[in-house]
Amino acid sequence: MYSSGNPTNIANPIKDASIHIDIKTLSGRLTLFETTLCEKISWDELDSHHDLDPQGYLSEYNEKDIQLICCQADASTLWHVPPVVQTRYMRSLRSNMDIIFSWQLTRDRPKGKEVVRYELIVQDEDLPAYSDVMAVLNGTTNSFRIFNVYPRYFRVTGSGEVRFARTVDLVSGDLVLNRGNPEWWSFHDIDFSSGCGQFGGPMAIIVSEETPQGILGETLSKFSIWGLYITFVLAVGRFIRLQCADLRMRIPFENLPSCDRLMAICEDIYAARAEGELEVEEVLYWTLVKIYRSPHMLLEYTKPD
Repeated sequence: MYSSGNPTNIANPIKDASIHIDIKTLSGRLTLFETTLCEKISWDELDSHHDLDPQGYLSEYNEKDIQLICCQADASTLWHVPPVVQTRYMRSLRSNMDIIFSWQLTRDRPKGKEVVRYELIVQDEDLPAYSDVMAVLNGTTNSFRIFNVYPRYFRVTGSGEVRFARTVDLVSGDLVLNRGNPEWWSFHDIDFSSGCGQFGGPMAIIVSEETPQGILGETLSKFSIWGLYITFVLAVGRFIRLQCADLRMRIPFENLPSCDRLMAICEDIYAARAEGELEVEEVLYWTLVKIYRSPHMLLEYTKPD
């Protein structure tokens, strides 16, 4: 079935990428850093792969599926949180604090799953001290450091799931609040690689897997071959079960040798109703009911001539 549906795989590269860094406490969630200015560079367009993949982690993948995502260090949105809100929010940093890093990736396929969102909560041991965050918000300092924010390498499957390509090389960075009028945040990768040129912001190497083309291919990409197989088996199984359900109860009424006499009674009922002979119609109707209620009479009336 799969081979008959044109199973040719085609590349499914990342078309757009954006990043969010949020801080979350009991008082709610604030977006510190957000940028949609990310450059997508194909792996085969790079001059040197060794500097970006010295351990050869990506050697098992097709180069056409690998992209280098380079984002600007400065946010594309401004910091417009009023001072009174910041003051109230800083009080909640003591009790609980989470920092959430999110990638949002857009591809052409599969239909219905073009946008892939990958969200990672920074581990407690990698978080900055709440006093460091408070110092930035109250204007004492300008930056704090976050360790092991997200993996440098990860893979987006054909069905739109995000998986770690490798469990090593986690990215750490500094979040900087640029003072001025207006204010904005920046994220600086402390392990900045030369592969992104002047971009010093978030950087990742993403493997976007190929997807089958055609209607069947898009269906398989969306639901997987197992989902399609199970759906097909359940549908066929249900159809067969409906056809065979209560078969022994239907045999006396559906497998009759000859139905000419029964059809004649039905036609007489219709004719009596048309002529207004309601008493005759009622007698014929109850006669038909008695025949169906008695297996012996039903067998006698349906014997072939």
